[in-house]
Amino acid sequence: MTDFSDILSRELLRLKQDVGDQMVANDQIATGKTLRAVREVVAPNLGQLLGPSHVRYLRDGRGPGGVSVQAIREWIQAKRLNLNPFAVAERISQLGTLLYRGEDPRFQKPTDTFQAPIQAALPRLRAALTEAVRSGLTSDIATSIPRKL
Repeated sequence: MTDFSDILSRELLRLKQDVGDQMVANDQIATGKTLRAVREVVAPNLGQLLGPSHVRYLRDGRGPGGVSVQAIREWIQAKRLNLNPFAVAERISQLGTLLYRGEDPRFQKPTDTFQAPIQAALPRLRAALTEAVRSGLTSDIATSIPRKL
C-alpha cells in the first residue's frame, strides 16, 4: 500500500517553496522570518501547511491597531528604507497598511500570495494521490489472483 504521507509531505514542501517564490515575486520578503516559520504537518491521511498568524497580512494587509515597533524596525532595516519605525507603527496603528486600505499600487486585494500556489498545487496533489491509489489497487489485485501450478 502506498504511503500517502510521503506524497503529502512532498507536495506540501513544494507548496511552501511555491509560496516563497510568490512572496519574492510580490516583494513581500524582508527578513525571511515569516517563510522560515512556515512548516508542514503530515499525518497518515492529512497534510497542512502552517505558519505564523501574521501571514494573513500578506494576503489582506493589516488593519488599524497596535503593532510591534521592533518588527517594524526589522522590516525597515531589511528593506533598507529610510523611515522612522515609530512613525510607521503609529500610521499603521491608526489607518492600517496600504494593502489593507486598498492603496498599495502593486496589488489587488486579496493578493495572490497563497491562492495562486494553492490552485497550482491541487491538480498535482490530486494526480499524485490518484496514481498512488491506482498503483496500490493494481498491486493488490495482482497479488490476490491465484496462480495456476
